Amino acid sequence: MCLEGLQAMPVVSLKVLPVGVGTSLSRYVARVVALLEAHGYKPIVTPDTTVIHVRDLSEVGAIVRMIHDELYSMGVPRIVTIVMIDDRRDVEESSPEELVQRVIRHIEEERKNVRGDVHGVM
Repeated sequence: MCLEGLQAMPVVSLKVLPVGVGTSLSRYVARVVALLEAHGYKPIVTPDTTVIHVRDLSEVGAIVRMIHDELYSMGVPRIVTIVMIDDRRDVEESSPEELVQRVIRHIEEERKNVRGDVHGVM
């Protein structure tokens, strides 16, 4: 159920794995990020995924195709892509930066509540 007047902006996490190019993938990640930026997205790079907001879910397939075409043009022989979509329509969506800041605030609060010794493990 999408509430009247709320703007749904799904969050898409992309894990793009160029196969057959060696162990260093930073060149390919950089190209994907630059490509997304050139198309108006604001990617957030994490250690193993790139996260973007999309206006509509119909964009996801075209984005994946665009990334694959670009990486194939760079000589990548095989690409494995994992897509995770967080599509929430019951509230107005926050920006990815706002979502991260919200989690950071919760972490800071929880640090006050957690002790170092958890069931004798630490």
